[in-house]
Amino acid sequence: VILCGHDGRRGIIQHMSVSPDHRRLGIGGKLVDLALDALKKEGIKKVLLVAFKHNELGNAFWEAQGFTLREDLNYRNKVLEELEIIDTYKDEKSCCC
Repeated sequence: VILCGHDGRRGIIQHMSVSPDHRRLGIGGKLVDLALDALKKEGIKKVLLVAFKHNELGNAFWEAQGFTLREDLNYRNKVLEELEIIDTYKDEKSCCC
C-alpha cells in the first residue's frame, strides 16, 4: 500500500508498506513508480518523504528508488496530547517505510 498526495507544489509520500511475505518481488518499486507517475500528471516536480533514521531496510529502499538524504532541513513536531509510545520496530521483519 502507498499513500501519497500533494499541496499543489510539492508531493509527499505519507506511508508505504509491503507485506514481508511479498517483498523482493518488485511490488514496492512498482507502487512508487505508479505514485510518482500520478504526481507528475498533476504537475508535481518534487516529492518528499520522512523515514526513521534507524529504519535501515526502508532507507536502503528509498535510496535505491533515487531519493536523496537532505542535510539542510530540521524536522520538527509538537505534541498536542501525550500518547502511548509504540515501538514499531520490535519485530525485525517489520518495515514501515
